Amino acid sequence: ANMYQPLKILLTHRNASVRAKACNLVGNLCRNSPYFYPEIKKHNLLPALIQCCADSDSSVRTFAVVATGNAGFHSSYLYAELEPAVCVLEERLHDAVSGKMRANAAGALGNLVRNGGQLMRTVVNAGVIDALLQLALNDKSLEARRISLFSLGNILKSELGRRAALRPELRLVTLLEAMANSATDNRIARNFKRIQRILREPAQTQSANDSIHCTIDPEKRDR
Repeated sequence: ANMYQPLKILLTHRNASVRAKACNLVGNLCRNSPYFYPEIKKHNLLPALIQCCADSDSSVRTFAVVATGNAGFHSSYLYAELEPAVCVLEERLHDAVSGKMRANAAGALGNLVRNGGQLMRTVVNAGVIDALLQLALNDKSLEARRISLFSLGNILKSELGRRAALRPELRLVTLLEAMANSATDNRIARNFKRIQRILREPAQTQSANDSIHCTIDPEKRDR
């Protein structure tokens, strides 16, 4: 039986708890492999999922952001359909309540550039680099700071992303270096060293296969 059309309907259900569970299901379908990506694309589930990233209910937003990140984690297959998510996820970086939401949004954006530079111009134009830098430097959530640093590293692998991030007025490397040198968290230090290593390598037109997954500890992916 085709579960995708009912799932699409549940993503827009009037009950927020139902919408949240539907988003969680999409996230689980995308969690371990790209196996379900073709069906998700075929049945056009992503517009409703992306809309849930801006839902009025916080639990719906949480599950939707994680699912959106998972949909970009394994390959670039869904990137074209995920492009409208970039601006919505950038807004979630400014979530005033939840550090976990800011961390998940940062991870999701990192995943949308991990498998190639197809969405990099959209990411740059949406102000994602500046927002991630501010999170990495100033966020109250340690996890949001760690993941923002990691996602900035993914962006810096791309020629376009690197050009935008290294514009002189942003002072990205100088600010991050000062922050990392004063940080007591070893993952902050390690993620900054990763950025330094990436910047010593030639920029790529296609991003290397390096990322974090929104729903697991980034240290397990941080290599």
